[in-house]
Amino acid sequence: MAEAAGVSAVSILTPFFIRPNEEELFEHYKTIAKATRLPVLLYNNPQRTGVPISADFVVRASKIENIVGIKDSSGDLTLTSEYIRRTGEKFSVLAGRDTLIYGTLCYGGRGAIAATANVAPKVVVEIYEAFQAGDWKRSLEAQFRLAPLRLAFDLGTFPVVIKEALNLIGIDAGVGIPPVGGISSKAKEDLKEILNNMKLL
Repeated sequence: MAEAAGVSAVSILTPFFIRPNEEELFEHYKTIAKATRLPVLLYNNPQRTGVPISADFVVRASKIENIVGIKDSSGDLTLTSEYIRRTGEKFSVLAGRDTLIYGTLCYGGRGAIAATANVAPKVVVEIYEAFQAGDWKRSLEAQFRLAPLRLAFDLGTFPVVIKEALNLIGIDAGVGIPPVGGISSKAKEDLKEILNNMKLL
């Protein structure tokens, strides 16, 4: 289906609700990889799925030809660094926790898939481009500017804060789909202050 839709690659989250062991998880990803010619990106987000992806698993999975990288949203920079240290140059490790883009790049990560880029794409791109240009001070400063927006995700149930931020900056993103509700008036004021400080309003 993904190939028919014309996508360039697929990002595959671990299963959720069930708790497969590492062998079952490996067979799951291997089956997906062998079912497509597309590049496959592992997606580690244990807070959402309850199924973590270990460094040992990533080393093994990276040997499958079209498993080309991993998005790591664990928030564990030690784990991210192990993914990078223990895989080859052809395997791409991407930050999935927006507060750790700079840290991931410092360890040798290739970039990020950032939820905050929906709201503040220029800041996310600045972190990357400044780092690649060797301007680590400006890259870190951009990371620090982005951090409050990512931390604001706790003001409501994901992804409603992103939707609210987009609405506030003039992009109609609608409302959360039940059972996800809105955010409180206090949370909305806090979010406005963050967006103001980032010069997005």
